[in-house]
Amino acid sequence: MFAQKPTVEAELEEDYRYSFKPVEKKHNMTVMIDSIHNTIYSKPHGKQTAREMLRIIEADGFNIKFSGEKLLENQLNNLNTNLLIIHGMPNNEKVLDDGTKKEILYTSPLSTKEISNIGKFVFKGGSLLLFLSHFPEGSGALPLVEAFQVKLRDGYAYQEQHHTSEDGICGHFVMNKNNEMLNLKHPIFKNSLEKKTIPKNVRFYCGAAIFRNPEDVILPFPKNTINYTPVIGEKKYLEENSSSYAGMIGFEYGNGRVVICTDQGIFRSLNLLIKDEKIAVTIHDPEADNAGLFLNTLRWLTKLQNP
Repeated sequence: MFAQKPTVEAELEEDYRYSFKPVEKKHNMTVMIDSIHNTIYSKPHGKQTAREMLRIIEADGFNIKFSGEKLLENQLNNLNTNLLIIHGMPNNEKVLDDGTKKEILYTSPLSTKEISNIGKFVFKGGSLLLFLSHFPEGSGALPLVEAFQVKLRDGYAYQEQHHTSEDGICGHFVMNKNNEMLNLKHPIFKNSLEKKTIPKNVRFYCGAAIFRNPEDVILPFPKNTINYTPVIGEKKYLEENSSSYAGMIGFEYGNGRVVICTDQGIFRSLNLLIKDEKIAVTIHDPEADNAGLFLNTLRWLTKLQNP
């Protein structure tokens, strides 16, 4: 059992296997996963919690390697790396205390040089799959998000009509075509290699809000969604209402592609334990098609399903 900040507990799901037909075209592409920064893979149990996501990557013919060093330019910009995954990146926290006053300084784990290297990597033809940390009070990936002209509202995306949780501002969305929270016109679906992998329902657990261009949106939040951002050190929230928020976007950048998702648990093999109830909001949810969403994301990013 794993405890996730701030208070949500989760257990590992070990049995689910997504059934799909691997790509017929043989390839030797490599997915590199950031494990040197404070991502989910920096923890001993990180790989276990994403076991089915990793299995799907390998079953579709990809090699997986984990970064054991900073994201250097020569590490990224070579023919051996096709897709970079950064999976959850909370801020670094440093306590400033002079004896009379105390403050927390939030900084990004990514250096300016690393952000530049990632941008060059994508521009030259590589791709990036970035999951933002679910936890409020700032995302450690904020400088990288802004480098790709993406705006971030880090907090809780809430819309009373479509939230499926019983109480609180942090809850679930069930996203589909009927409620206009699943954009099947996005290229990620239009050129799918296997139509049965196109999701009908996606389970999305809360998350921050992002926005860029309207055509980039994969999982739009409902109209009139409120973003509640905690005020540091106070028991209140800043509120912003928008009809342009998204939980997942995908776009081309130079010769490469980028997908950003604000729910870091959307493709993980975990059951959340809330009020003695087991909630499968992740890749194995029997009432959702999160695994199909991931497979199409993987293939679109690596250009296996062009254009």
